[in-house]
Amino acid sequence: MNIRKATAKDFESLYQIGLDTPELKVSSGEDFMAKDEFLQALESQDGTFLLAEDDDNPVGFIYAHRKDKPNMEKKWACIVYLVIKPEYRKQGIAQKLYDACLEELKQFGINCVYTWASSESDGGIINFMKKNGFNKGHQYTWMDREI
Repeated sequence: MNIRKATAKDFESLYQIGLDTPELKVSSGEDFMAKDEFLQALESQDGTFLLAEDDDNPVGFIYAHRKDKPNMEKKWACIVYLVIKPEYRKQGIAQKLYDACLEELKQFGINCVYTWASSESDGGIINFMKKNGFNKGHQYTWMDREI
C-alpha cells in the first residue's frame, strides 16, 4: 500500500470513489461534492490531499483543509473527507492515511483538527475518529435547497 499526495491526474478515480460512497453525501439531492469543488480541493495550496493506492489503483483518500482561523494560537485544519473503498476497509489503510495527513498538517504549523462524521452510516468513521482521540460533539441536521 502506497500513500502519496493526490494530483489533478487522480481526479477521475478519486471522484468516482466519492460518488460510490453513500455516507459522503451531505445532501440527499446532490453528489457528495461538486466536480469543480473537488478539483479545486485537489489543486489547492491550502489543503492536504493524500491517496492510498494498491498497485497504482487508488483505494481511498483523505482531504484536510488547512486555511481555518489563521493567525491564532491554535491553528486548525478540517478533515473534510476520509474514505476507503469498502473492499479495502478494516486493513489499516484509513489509519495510514490519517497518520500521514497529521504529519503533513504539523509541517504547516497546524496543531488542532476537527471533522464531521455521518451519523447515518454504520458508525465506522465515528468509531475510527473516537479511537484517534476525537470527542463526539453536537449533532446537527443538514438541510439544503436550491433557490
